[in-house]
Amino acid sequence: MEARVADFGVAKLIQSDESMSVIAGSYGYIAPEYAYTLQVDEKSDIYSYGVVLMEILSGKRSVDAEFGDGNSIVHWVRSKIKMKDGINDVLDKNAGAGCEPVREEMMQMLRIALLCTSQNPADRPSMRDVVLMLLEAKPKRKLLPSVGHGHNGSGCAEYHDIPLPQKPAAEC
Repeated sequence: MEARVADFGVAKLIQSDESMSVIAGSYGYIAPEYAYTLQVDEKSDIYSYGVVLMEILSGKRSVDAEFGDGNSIVHWVRSKIKMKDGINDVLDKNAGAGCEPVREEMMQMLRIALLCTSQNPADRPSMRDVVLMLLEAKPKRKLLPSVGHGHNGSGCAEYHDIPLPQKPAAEC
């Protein structure tokens, strides 16, 4: 099975001085400013990328009945994190949020997703900045199954401080 992502790179297809007369893209991924300007740019794609990160971290789709009428995952995440312990509802336990080292890594990714989905496009990072943040957030440890059932009794697979192999510069 091969992963595919759509609705990205729309900004590259349209000249900066052009606009579209119809809304294109999938609801839930469209940057809020697109609805009233009908113009896309790199910041529109950054917004969509942030939505995808939120989907991965929460295990939820960009639009879900759970979020309420007209609300997307972005509104849902932002309202949840304002609540005491609401972050527990946001992070997908099936993705390892019950394990403290994984939870910390997921929190770093969520911070990036929140920046990417800032309401004001000027507050969103560039893709270059996103890549730098992701590299900085990259786990420094390798997950290795422990002896026995593969868990250390905490419901969390053991982590060992073994550096992850780095890609040789020639492959980048």
